[in-house]
Amino acid sequence: MRSIQDIAPITLRGRTFSLHDLEIVQTCVAKYYGRGRTYISREICKALDWRQPNGWLKDRACRDVLRHLDSLGVIKLPPPLVVKSASSPKHTPRIDDWTQLYDFDSPITNVPKSQIQIVFAKSNNYERLWNFLVDQYHYLGHRVVVGRHIKYLFWFDNRVLGAIGFSSPAWRLQPRDRLLARLGVNNPLDTTINNFRFLILPNVQVKNLASYLLALATKQVVKDWTWYYALTPLFAETFVQPSKFDGTCYKAANWVEIGTTKGYAKKGMVYRNSQEPKKIFLYGLNRKLRRQIFELLEE
Repeated sequence: MRSIQDIAPITLRGRTFSLHDLEIVQTCVAKYYGRGRTYISREICKALDWRQPNGWLKDRACRDVLRHLDSLGVIKLPPPLVVKSASSPKHTPRIDDWTQLYDFDSPITNVPKSQIQIVFAKSNNYERLWNFLVDQYHYLGHRVVVGRHIKYLFWFDNRVLGAIGFSSPAWRLQPRDRLLARLGVNNPLDTTINNFRFLILPNVQVKNLASYLLALATKQVVKDWTWYYALTPLFAETFVQPSKFDGTCYKAANWVEIGTTKGYAKKGMVYRNSQEPKKIFLYGLNRKLRRQIFELLEE
């Protein structure tokens, strides 16, 4: 293996790595080799205090650096971890011909809940399908998600019921931050995830399905987020546009309305007050947290 002294200092992804920095990189790779590349990159960012202006770790940039150092022969990375879903449908649907895949003339009206499957849709063909469905049938459409995120599809009898996605939370959200502070949580960015899209397809007409799918997804995402990002989420948040929706399915799934946004939208590095304020719903991802939220709001 090549010595780090041969390349130090080296500038990668806008950061100059000294000999000491590279020694830290080597130590973290060796120490956390069995935990995977994402975990290694996060530990390196913590050790080097390599963060974005908003305080988030620059772990994606760090993984690029690690791949480059691996190509130079100064470190040996573990093989990439491949995400597979044990609950994926037995037959992968064709997604190159959308009109053949979906039969919207045949409504789905009876779905035994025990037969619903939730399918991981990230960095695979299912993500292409997720993107298409959300772009076509969600009122906000599909936008490229920057940062941490996980997507799912819901299936029954090899037919798609809907889609849901979770991402990093809103950076600043006063009602959420005040409530979590009262619960003793001072790091909402690492403990909260945002339900940024939720869709049930228009041909699916099943009573109380939405609240059940929310419960199914929030239970699954805790496991997958912890495995994928080495962070265990404690809370989920979402925003509901009151001119279009009441948030009924969230209320039925025990999400709690905690306030409203100020209507600011980020454009580049600037926030503009150009959106309709939305209702903020919060959900504790375990029973104890849900009970604590209810107790605080009743005070």
